[in-house]
Amino acid sequence: MGIINQLEELRALRAKIVRLEGQIEYCKEQSMKIPGPVWGEEKLHTQPSGKAPFEKWIFKQLDFEKEVKGLQEEFEAKSIKAAEAITSVLEDGQVLKAVLYREVSFMKYTEIAEKMGVSKSYIYRLHDAGMEEIAKRDKV
Repeated sequence: MGIINQLEELRALRAKIVRLEGQIEYCKEQSMKIPGPVWGEEKLHTQPSGKAPFEKWIFKQLDFEKEVKGLQEEFEAKSIKAAEAITSVLEDGQVLKAVLYREVSFMKYTEIAEKMGVSKSYIYRLHDAGMEEIAKRDKV
């Protein structure tokens, strides 16, 4: 599998983790809401279920957390493989750092520039040069 494909899988996996983390937060919010009585409406269910109304949100949250944990383990393994593949292709240290920070650590360009002590536009150029080199090597 090419490096570009590995990076695309890594991005998709990260996006899924972020989406699930949003679902976890939503479930937490919903589980904290305890509905009160609704006055003036006809009661449809006369038999009590025996379950608290917020219980389903807690179980959904637990399911999402379990799924996120598995995806994070997969993400860690794939990010290590991607980092090793990128390291084997790129030789220039600054280009390597810029690509790893952006593509594997998902840092913003401004964060990378601050960390490396250079301008943001220089980071753009380093990243572009690194991705071009990776694309060339992927085609071979």
